[in-house]
Amino acid sequence: MRFNCPACSAEVLFKSKSSIFGVCSYCSSTLVRRDMNLETLGKMAQLPPDVSTLQIGTMGTYKNIRFEIIGRKKMSWEDGYWNEWFMMFDDGKEGWLAEAQGFLAVSFKTESVLIPEKNQINIESKIQINKMIFEAEDIKEAVCSGSSGELPNQSLKGEKSLCVDLVSTEGKFLSIVYGPDKIEAYVGEYVEFDELKLMNLREIDGW
Repeated sequence: MRFNCPACSAEVLFKSKSSIFGVCSYCSSTLVRRDMNLETLGKMAQLPPDVSTLQIGTMGTYKNIRFEIIGRKKMSWEDGYWNEWFMMFDDGKEGWLAEAQGFLAVSFKTESVLIPEKNQINIESKIQINKMIFEAEDIKEAVCSGSSGELPNQSLKGEKSLCVDLVSTEGKFLSIVYGPDKIEAYVGEYVEFDELKLMNLREIDGW
């Protein structure tokens, strides 16, 4: 779907029907899609630099299905940061590629989990999904450092959330995000860089 940015009139393309939040690539205005209209919420500050070779437009394959990265959210916490890349698959599915400290993980939003309240979860808390038991191993406060491209939810700079990572004995992981106005859960697995057959990577000087 094509729109015009309310701030600068440049063309803004939303590739995913579920994307409701975006950043204009020309003037960096933060945009919210409401039906067939765009509203601006101000300016998005430039994302802090990092050494990731991924970028919006990077393409790859996961479980024999082609995907394209169409959005990015950068999250920071007291010991560093990580990237959340929004993926659109050729079969219509949407997922996330998390990139942190050299590790990559693909995950998908799930509704089939009873999520405990924020004040009820702690290290070693256990959650069951489809006969798999996940145990909490990391709980941290995080803040959105910025975003770009298009995303399925609002991701404003400075927005805080509590992120809980759980793992299963089968090697899967469950990520729960307690946001300012809703709770979301994602199930996935860690993947190797070469496994994704990535193309259109960002060139980094000196590499």
